Amino acid sequence: MVDDIESVLAGINSELAGLHAQSKFLNEVIDRLHAENERLRNAEAQRGLQPALRELVKLADDWRSRRAALEVDGGADLVRLCDEIVEDVTLVLERQGVDEFHAEVGAEFDRHEQRSVGTRPTDTPDLDGRIAEVRRPGYRVDTKVVRFAEVVVSKFTPPPAP
Repeated sequence: MVDDIESVLAGINSELAGLHAQSKFLNEVIDRLHAENERLRNAEAQRGLQPALRELVKLADDWRSRRAALEVDGGADLVRLCDEIVEDVTLVLERQGVDEFHAEVGAEFDRHEQRSVGTRPTDTPDLDGRIAEVRRPGYRVDTKVVRFAEVVVSKFTPPPAP
């Protein structure tokens, strides 16, 4: 009789161990599916936001251009207004996960984050391939560049021989 009870208990233990392993496997599958679902939902949300984010970047660029034009004509109040609008748009972009980044004059040109919109001749060999002017900032979401910083790159041109 004791042997029968031990045999039944061993069978129950074995079945419980199998159920536990199956439960653990199913929980891992559910966790993996949940994580994948979250990634897909986030990607879909970002894809839906892309047109609006591009328009906001263009809006910031437009107001920067207006500021530059007003700076030439004078009008400190209007220049300040343009700066405030650009700052507001930049804050909206940041709240949506889009970060503005700036290239630095004199830094080495980096095609992973910058786009050359022109070249400027230089007679200094050390400046070859370095940023001569920054035209527009770049934007990124996490580590992905969504708009390259626009720069003018120095190009070494030796002086003509005498």
